[in-house]
Amino acid sequence: MKTIIITKNEADQRLDRFLLKYFNNTTRTNVYKLIRKKMFKVNGIRVKEDYFLKDEDKLDIFLQDETIEGLMKEIVTVKPDQIGLDILFENDDMLIVNKPKGMLTHPDKDEYKNTLATIVHYYLADLCTKTFRPAPVHRLDKNTSGLILFAKTYESLKLYNALMRERKIGKYYLTVVEGTLKGPGEVKGYLIKDEVKNKVTILKSNQDESKFCHTKYSVLKRYRAYTLVEIELLTGRSHQIRASMASIGHPIVGDVKYGGKKVDDISTQLLHGYKLIIDGKVYQTQSKEIEAFVQKL
Repeated sequence: MKTIIITKNEADQRLDRFLLKYFNNTTRTNVYKLIRKKMFKVNGIRVKEDYFLKDEDKLDIFLQDETIEGLMKEIVTVKPDQIGLDILFENDDMLIVNKPKGMLTHPDKDEYKNTLATIVHYYLADLCTKTFRPAPVHRLDKNTSGLILFAKTYESLKLYNALMRERKIGKYYLTVVEGTLKGPGEVKGYLIKDEVKNKVTILKSNQDESKFCHTKYSVLKRYRAYTLVEIELLTGRSHQIRASMASIGHPIVGDVKYGGKKVDDISTQLLHGYKLIIDGKVYQTQSKEIEAFVQKL
């Protein structure tokens, strides 16, 4: 006999759905046969296959240990470097990953396999259930590299989403903009998106469907024709940083869509989410691409 205590990650799913995932080395027919033979109790009571499990339910399995082991296939542990996952930090609640440039955060209609979320789900396969998968708390544009926070449990996802809404998670970026930027400064306005062109515009006043945006920036180093800048994102709108810097006449290097110029082999925005501050702790990484660019200046 074996007893399983249901957690929030397994709750809110039918008993049969849970057992089909738990016993991953047998057939659906055999799982339903075991249910019909009443080999399971929840909180001491025989239940049907359509019973929805609840948090802290006690599921008793009336099978020999050897039989249970035979019905289960061990999940193969995948090392991060085997799947190209650059992990900065990980604990029981969260995973902080350095997303490479050119990779989507989430799957879309054109790309499913080569996305950060898909790769993280493969790495954390043992935490993926029908009702929950580890999820990113924020996102980065495809051609923006940098740190992304994933919540590994349902409870931590609620916590970090709340912290993000309350602006209690600090998000900082490194970029190189064209021209000599005076600073520090900030850009406030109302962002509106052209869905056809996939491009945003920052307006001075609120209009229908526009969203308030707020970006702060500070100068790290000035060069003859460029400026290395740290940016703090206070609202998380699509293309917010790119449009903000373009709106003050200093587009990001390589960001052709927002008025930037191609430089050498850089034809997309030179932008990297390099720092997260969570519960007062700083998580930080650098951008090899930005470092290589400024070394040439």
